[in-house]
Amino acid sequence: MNSRYWAYLFVLVQFSSLFFILTTAPVFASSDWGILVEMAGVFVGLLAIYQMQIGNFNIAPLPKAGGKLVTSGLYKYVRHPMYMAQLLAALPLIVDYFSMIRLALWLALFINLIFKLYYEERKLTNQFSAYKAYMETTWRLIPFVY
Repeated sequence: MNSRYWAYLFVLVQFSSLFFILTTAPVFASSDWGILVEMAGVFVGLLAIYQMQIGNFNIAPLPKAGGKLVTSGLYKYVRHPMYMAQLLAALPLIVDYFSMIRLALWLALFINLIFKLYYEERKLTNQFSAYKAYMETTWRLIPFVY
């Protein structure tokens, strides 16, 4: 199968999962801790986009031709802070408005993002000679865990 097919399939699953999670219950968590976690996820996501610079990334896990490798800011600690932010922001919505379907979709999002980041890292390794060394000094998705 075409390499681009997989890239866009990952995006389709990601956004479908997020869309369902956001449209099947309120968009804001109902608990105080949930709101804090959700807002932390949104903050991390916006900061990651700012530090990556809007013109330097694709929604699809395909590095841009002429793009630059960002290894500072959040990226100094975590290679995929935008993925981490999505999981973090969506988790309180699952806990506060629980259903098995919503949990299954959050888990599908999580698994999809794992496959997507592995796919993306192969592409980044091919495009940036420094990426392998960068991988040795950072966490993949969750600081101090993975």
